[in-house]
Amino acid sequence: MTREELEARAAEIDGMERDGLSTEELEKLAEEREGITRQLAEMRMKAAKEAEKRDRIANDPNAKVLSKAPEEEKEEKRMYTYESPEYRSAFHKAMTIEKFDPDKHLNEEERAAYTAVTTDTTHGAAYVLPRTMIDKIWDLVESNHSILGDITMYRTNTILEIPYRGSISQGDAANKAETVANDDEINEFAKVTLNGKDFVKTVKITYAMAAMAIDSFEDFLTREIAARLGAALATEIVTQVLSDYDSSNNAVNSTSVKAASYKDIAGVMALLKNAQGQCVVYGKRSTIWNYLVGMVDTTGRPIFQPDAQAGREGLLIGCPVKVEDAVADNKLLIGFPEQVVGNTIQDIEIESERKPSIRVIEYTGYARFECKLMAPGAFALYTVKQS
Repeated sequence: MTREELEARAAEIDGMERDGLSTEELEKLAEEREGITRQLAEMRMKAAKEAEKRDRIANDPNAKVLSKAPEEEKEEKRMYTYESPEYRSAFHKAMTIEKFDPDKHLNEEERAAYTAVTTDTTHGAAYVLPRTMIDKIWDLVESNHSILGDITMYRTNTILEIPYRGSISQGDAANKAETVANDDEINEFAKVTLNGKDFVKTVKITYAMAAMAIDSFEDFLTREIAARLGAALATEIVTQVLSDYDSSNNAVNSTSVKAASYKDIAGVMALLKNAQGQCVVYGKRSTIWNYLVGMVDTTGRPIFQPDAQAGREGLLIGCPVKVEDAVADNKLLIGFPEQVVGNTIQDIEIESERKPSIRVIEYTGYARFECKLMAPGAFALYTVKQS
């Protein structure tokens, strides 16, 4: 496709009505839009190189037009993204060099990568994190907050509308006599729109620390941003689940003070509806070890079974038990996390600002995210009474 055709298709996708589209159709549109953006970036970079070469030849009376060597043609076709090592190096320099100037501080490859990524409308940010840093941050976030790795997560970089069937008012599957037709199906549909909420974390480092090697710089920055953004995102998920779940029927208090019982937990499990995937028990480490680890059934046998799998404290009636600090003290959030749909509208990006008076550089990480519990009966909250 020509550049004009690609731009026309991009505009068509951006203005497309998304009501009624399935999740799969929305994902395909997002993938197509991202592919178009990459092609346009490649075309712009190639055109810029050709214009630069023409200007150089035009200004040099001794220049001769030579046929392109295979290596040159191959280099012209190269496409830089936020996954490129050249962009990783350019990003580090942009974050740490005072009065950063791409033309002065970057070599040719770094400058091409920096230009390609920072002008890419898919990201729309001056300082897009290199892929290595994004992956590290998400790995740390999900390892520190298990619920983030368990929910149904989309990273669409766009507003997501999810249609779902609220109920079947007529015509559901039924037992009918031979030759008797079933009633016409009448469905009641609704939709959830995930517009996103802003999450921000600012990290401050001294000028001396900014001179550290690129690997050390990445490690420090990713851990700092992951620790706090992860906590904020996990809290958002737990808060949303507690806002959406069936609190009138699925909120249960322990029958005994400062003690959980097998009968209580079994009763909570019986309340859950819309089972999808694996049921999980979330709670603070103190809650799990104080009330679950020593719990026994009516015959005195341990209910809690140790589990060597990473990210789990153990198994409780067949359900993985996971530490999640976003859950309040003395409470257990029990349910099916796949029924929570999350959408990352803006992946993690970062910008820097220098504070010369105190010789500090501020790095502000930002992400835009929103989630929704699609089935209110899929979670329950168990509270261990304290008095």
